[in-house]
Amino acid sequence: MIHSQNLRVVHPTALPAIVGSTATSTVVVDRRGYDQVTMLVSKAASAGTAFASVLKVEESDDNSSYSNVTALVKDGTGGFTMTAVSTNDASVVKMDIDCIAKKRYLRLSVTPDVSAVVSVVALLSRGEEFPATQTDVNVAKWVKG
Repeated sequence: MIHSQNLRVVHPTALPAIVGSTATSTVVVDRRGYDQVTMLVSKAASAGTAFASVLKVEESDDNSSYSNVTALVKDGTGGFTMTAVSTNDASVVKMDIDCIAKKRYLRLSVTPDVSAVVSVVALLSRGEEFPATQTDVNVAKWVKG
């Protein structure tokens, strides 16, 4: 098995989108049947150097009541910190989440430090079943070669 082919892609909103410095964009991922989630959060070049004032992942059993995943809260107690990012280049934060002990739904929240184009893609892996079709993978076209 080629593990990189055992992925489901989640692109939950019409991203990339321009998100204001006081606006929070949220993305919910239903990880049912998958034990690993990788979230890629990218921000286009902008005047800001802090990447985001809010960047966190929360979890829920019912997709309504959420609590922080402590290790995945920027500047939170037990969370992570970031160094400054370049204003001239796009920046990407990669969050690898082992979901064995996590709840079914994950919600990523991001508020950029200044208005910026933000994009989020989640890759679900270590699934119970190998995705066999484009629909299973959740893409417009699955090209192999």
